[in-house]
Amino acid sequence: MRAGHALLMQPQCPICRAAITSDTECSKPCLNCCMKLDLPADGLRGFSPLNWRALGWYEGHLRRLLLNLRRNRKLSAIHALAKLLTPLVPINAVLVPIPSWKSLSRTNPVPQLLASSLCRPCHGLLRRRHATVGQHHLDRQLRQRNQIHSFEAVPDLSNNATDWSFHQVWIVDDILTTGATALAARNCLQNLGITVGGAICLAKTPKQKSKYNPKTIRNG
Repeated sequence: MRAGHALLMQPQCPICRAAITSDTECSKPCLNCCMKLDLPADGLRGFSPLNWRALGWYEGHLRRLLLNLRRNRKLSAIHALAKLLTPLVPINAVLVPIPSWKSLSRTNPVPQLLASSLCRPCHGLLRRRHATVGQHHLDRQLRQRNQIHSFEAVPDLSNNATDWSFHQVWIVDDILTTGATALAARNCLQNLGITVGGAICLAKTPKQKSKYNPKTIRNG
């Protein structure tokens, strides 16, 4: 009985549920998960097509984890990733998660759950105006066209009491690919006179590697 109770009380990794030795570390991924995720110590930062910050590249173990989180909504894992991401979020940020156009049972819950876990003010200032086509097979140009006028302000929330002379909106999404969705959200908010600092995400899709192969070039 005591052994079973001790097992239940044993601190666990919030991602893989492996037993860990310290209660103080139970809000962070275990060493094994950290090695698999292979996250850069200072995260990732970029400026194209907008200012963005991310935990790591959307590949390998991190990619598989994020795809699973869309389905299983594992709060402990989202909170653990949010804790790692928080140092990258500006102190004056107001977080606005990307809303989904899908029904509640099929929606991607990660942006909202992530934004709520980042220890900054969070407002649902945006909603979808209409459904958009699934984007995983679209190139950059088609993604941008797909997102034109896809967002609008939520009534009564766009004029909240936030001091926009000090705060900046940071758009929150789980994955940043071409940035088409984040740009559409930014344009909507900027049309309301709201300053947008950039986008916060868990992962950024790496640039496609060039198909150029110097071995195929013959001399002369």
